[in-house]
Amino acid sequence: MLRRKYPPQRAQLTYRQINRLLPFTSAPLFHALQLLATGDSARFHMPGHKGEPLFNTYAEIFAIDFTETYGTGNLYTGEGPIRDAEVAAARYFSAADCFFLTGGSTQGIMAMLATAVGRGGSVLIDRECHKSVCHACALLDITPYFVSAPLIEPFAVSGGLPKDEIERQMIDHPDIRAVLVTSPTYYGVRRDLPALADLCRAFGKPLLVDAAHGAHFPAVGLPAPIQEGADIAVLSMHKTLPCLGQGAVVLSGEGVDKRSLRENTALFGTSSPSYPIMASIDLARAYTEGPGRAAYHRSAETCRELREYITRRTGFTALSEAQYPALDPCRLTVCTAGTDTTGHRLADMLWSEYGVACEMVDERSVVFILTGADTASSIHRLRRGLRRISHRRREALPPRPAAPFPPAERVMRVRDAWFAHTGRVEPAAAEGLVCARPVTPYPPGVPLLWPGEKITRAHVELIRERWYNEIGEITVVISQGT
Repeated sequence: MLRRKYPPQRAQLTYRQINRLLPFTSAPLFHALQLLATGDSARFHMPGHKGEPLFNTYAEIFAIDFTETYGTGNLYTGEGPIRDAEVAAARYFSAADCFFLTGGSTQGIMAMLATAVGRGGSVLIDRECHKSVCHACALLDITPYFVSAPLIEPFAVSGGLPKDEIERQMIDHPDIRAVLVTSPTYYGVRRDLPALADLCRAFGKPLLVDAAHGAHFPAVGLPAPIQEGADIAVLSMHKTLPCLGQGAVVLSGEGVDKRSLRENTALFGTSSPSYPIMASIDLARAYTEGPGRAAYHRSAETCRELREYITRRTGFTALSEAQYPALDPCRLTVCTAGTDTTGHRLADMLWSEYGVACEMVDERSVVFILTGADTASSIHRLRRGLRRISHRRREALPPRPAAPFPPAERVMRVRDAWFAHTGRVEPAAAEGLVCARPVTPYPPGVPLLWPGEKITRAHVELIRERWYNEIGEITVVISQGT
């Protein structure tokens, strides 16, 4: 899976543009920072640029880049306008509490695992989880157990999680302290969180949700994870909302040890959190709660129309409710299976011929994220490009059902494998060895193999068939001595 590093077609809303749309009182943190930025003061504190626009393009961001000083508050002690902004976000996402993150959802995933599972514990994990979960297991010496979802054909993407398998795992492994699932997935698949929450409650286990791609759900009328029964959830505000990169939040329900959760966000976060990032989280919430809500509803309607158009007017297939009933209404996944065009080739043609940059691509599918910032012109270019490229294709044989990645046997703890003496080998030479680093095509950043798992011939063959160009080497355990 190859990430396309193309320049954006259109910038997000600037702070000044958003400021004209919103009253100051709706974004308390942004208001407090602006008061400092426009005041008459001599700044003898970090950061070093002192609010001067050294780079004109970033003048507005530099002007509000402060540290813990008069009127700004402190992220990790929960005070001042930062706390006011977090309370506003908790209300918006229908959570008992909310903490801001400037290290992306990665910081939140590590914090919630430290809080709910702890050092040396065990967790039941959706195999679709992000590589940051693997990193947390290595750092905290957590033992992972896995559950996999069946594939949705012809897209070859994971669907709903089998609740009977989750129940069996919790019966077989009473040491499991929590369940962690991904919803929505990179491809826009939403899991049945209410049913999973009921199951977890029956076993007395907290449900943790990586909802990194679902921060826009309230803006399109969908419930946030805590509303659906999750105990702790992480959302990447920057992925789907007008927010600076690394902006994220961790949400908690009733009964969660909030003090521990806040302390663990500090454990895995920088002691110098970015105030512009935090302000952009505040702004993104205020915008989508206000005038942006209509824009996101239009985006969802546009995505629905595009899915229908692709199925009706092109030879490609759009993932829709016909294949899976619960989808992210703003995520467009286009499948090329059944044509002579691969996902990679379709993405390349869209960019080179129409200037359309996708979010991610794999062997069969191309993924597009729609937001309230998309223009009518951009949507037209995407629609036209898909139609014209489709008309040039030749029919191919129906695709074979995709083989799921083979299960792997765990022969070492994640932490032991990570910190062992390691070496790098080509995939063809990895058979029979123990994986030492997650084998992770990016995006979506989902490990195919975890540290401590034994690499088999089936793993090597599938890696070479699907991801050979991206995975040129695999890090393996040479000896257990550090």
